[in-house]
Amino acid sequence: MKKLYLVLALTIISGALFAQDTITGWNFPVNSGADSLNATMGTSQNKGYDLRFNWVTPNDTTINSIFFADGATNYAAATTGWDNGSGQKYWSIKFKAPNYTNLKVSSSQKGGYTTYAAGPKDFKLQWKLSGGTYADITGGTVVVGNDWTTGKVTNLAVPVSNSGTTSVYIRWIMTSNLDVNGAALTANGISMMDDILVTGTSTLGTDDIIFTNRLNIYPVPNHGKFTLESRVPVTSIEVFDMSGRTLYNTRSEGSNFGIDLGNISKGTYILKVGFVDRDKPYSVKFLVD
Repeated sequence: MKKLYLVLALTIISGALFAQDTITGWNFPVNSGADSLNATMGTSQNKGYDLRFNWVTPNDTTINSIFFADGATNYAAATTGWDNGSGQKYWSIKFKAPNYTNLKVSSSQKGGYTTYAAGPKDFKLQWKLSGGTYADITGGTVVVGNDWTTGKVTNLAVPVSNSGTTSVYIRWIMTSNLDVNGAALTANGISMMDDILVTGTSTLGTDDIIFTNRLNIYPVPNHGKFTLESRVPVTSIEVFDMSGRTLYNTRSEGSNFGIDLGNISKGTYILKVGFVDRDKPYSVKFLVD
């Protein structure tokens, strides 16, 4: 019964490999501090990246004028100075997505707030890799209103897969000089951004290990130290965290391995195993408690 429990637990966990993971995101829980514009969700390597207000001319210049206002949930990033910005001014984010595919982006925009003039109405979402050029995101045309629902987009596909260490950029660029009421946009017109989310599917293997006749791992969950036994010789073992960072890697052939990940934090990790009789490694998520 104990062995059967292990098989069921690992097989169920491995199914989570198909789920969308949060790569980066902003929901602005605070309205002050040096990191208040940084991503608050996603992988650790992406939480140091901030939301920016940029200008294409002369060279994607950052306009440091972002402040905070009431948001869709907590606070929202806000800024003025969008006049004459069609094709020139935009919100932007960047992130890294190694070992991820099926990227999707969501966001909410608003074009009005208290004493400020009506903000820009028309935007479109674009993406690029570092060093490349921006391309439109299909379905990424956004018409903003003076509310948090009109300018909302949900799960738009970003056509990039496994970018490795190359940064991915997404921007919301103005496509007209009209405000949300259809009049000419003024310098005091406000644009607000909230609830940005980028998700993706891990590419660290999509096949389940057949634990019943091939592989045994114990204990589960573990504290970062466990034994791997296989009835079929293993050619490689790798362990990754959920951001894709390699924590353990061996190419030794064998059937019994003691794996010690050291002082590893609690959480979910990915074990990737290669076998002598398989062309493709098999992967599974496991828990460290």
